[in-house]
Amino acid sequence: MSSRSVTGQELLERLKTKGQSEQIEPLFAKLGFSADFVAGTVLGSQGPVTVSRVAMLWQGMPNKHDRKRTRALFDALTDIGLLTPVGDEETWTIVNES
Repeated sequence: MSSRSVTGQELLERLKTKGQSEQIEPLFAKLGFSADFVAGTVLGSQGPVTVSRVAMLWQGMPNKHDRKRTRALFDALTDIGLLTPVGDEETWTIVNES
């Protein structure tokens, strides 16, 4: 992703171009995240992103299951090269594509 914000549709198109949409789109749906939320809130963030902050923006008052689903989203975004863990269980950085 670039440093400029992208829409959910642009995110899905990029994933499709890279052959990654078939694995990630069903996961978004299973976990309850929209592509617009992922693009704007997770990948559109300035600086590091955290499980707690994203879960709170997503659910307001997240419970342990919401945080677990947010962590699963972060792990999936890491697997396809969009996030990189910082070293703890909570924080990731966004991978900028050139």
